[in-house]
Amino acid sequence: MTAQVDVRSIPPGHWPREERLALERARAPDDDGSGECGAAAALRPATLASYIQTYGQFLDFATRTGGLGEAGAPGSLVTPARVAAWRRETRARGLAPTARRQMLRNLSAMLRLLAPDRDRSFITRPGNRPLRRAIPGGPKPFTVHDVDEAMPHLRRLHRQGLAAADGPERWRALRDAALLAVLLTRAPRLRSLVAMTLDRHLELRSDGTWHLRFPGEHTKTGRRLDYPLDAAASAMLTDYLEQARSRFPGAGRTGQLWMGMRGPMTREGVQGIAERRTLAWFDKAHGPHAFRKWLRASAARRAPELAMDAADIMGHSAEVSVQHYAEASGLHAGLRQGDRLAERRARQAGRAERAFAAEIERWEEGG
Repeated sequence: MTAQVDVRSIPPGHWPREERLALERARAPDDDGSGECGAAAALRPATLASYIQTYGQFLDFATRTGGLGEAGAPGSLVTPARVAAWRRETRARGLAPTARRQMLRNLSAMLRLLAPDRDRSFITRPGNRPLRRAIPGGPKPFTVHDVDEAMPHLRRLHRQGLAAADGPERWRALRDAALLAVLLTRAPRLRSLVAMTLDRHLELRSDGTWHLRFPGEHTKTGRRLDYPLDAAASAMLTDYLEQARSRFPGAGRTGQLWMGMRGPMTREGVQGIAERRTLAWFDKAHGPHAFRKWLRASAARRAPELAMDAADIMGHSAEVSVQHYAEASGLHAGLRQGDRLAERRARQAGRAERAFAAEIERWEEGG
């Protein structure tokens, strides 16, 4: 049974004092070339944010287990015993082995930034074993739904919102339909989706469709993403903007696109929307990242070159785009070979049936 633990990531502003100062030093430019600062300055913002989030989760674990008061020098809470206990808790929570291994790598990388001279081998080589041996296994089984399979559910949600009486139920339905339409057809990353604003990320075209623009600071690769929404998704976004967004509390005081009953939507709020709606649609909850996999898989099923287009839309690097194209080409080669084998079996089955029928006929005549 999976243990239910209220897990959060403590933000840097609430870290122990020495940890905060060490992070500030790591972020500071290394102007004099001494090497005492700037270790984090060379990292991509998304990479550093991932390290900070994981370290905040580790500090939360230390808080819940009564260890935060022991903080002294930067990284002093990261001990072999505490890391081992954290590993056991992540396993009890049911996290996938791949996620658990990545959390330990992030913890090790963050410790390197905070305390470069500290030994970190006990994190990434527990018991002097590689992480893949210490934490065996791959990702959890994942169900892929085609975009065409999910779209009818989305249209139904949109119609329900339009038909509902004015009130929170209507506003949420129209918001969720628009938000999930963007996810299903363009699949931006969660951080990009949450950061969307009315003036910077949206442009209304002359044909009534919307153009989405994501600046480099809101994408994982730092590359600007710029693409149109199709007519169906644009209609859902327009209905949300015209009939629902302004009704949410505080909407007039912010330019954030996605609103909730307590103000602008957070990452956790968007995660909850995706999980709640997909649970109702498919009897299993899927987070926002699942939509990226669905879009990629749907494109690959249709044609290998569409996998390249999907990778470009989702902001993947050139290397990942080529990988997706190769995988899609392999998929289509397998499908074509399967069709050829099925056709051959059908021909052979027909010959076998005719030969068998002739043999029966001869036997009956001889009898």
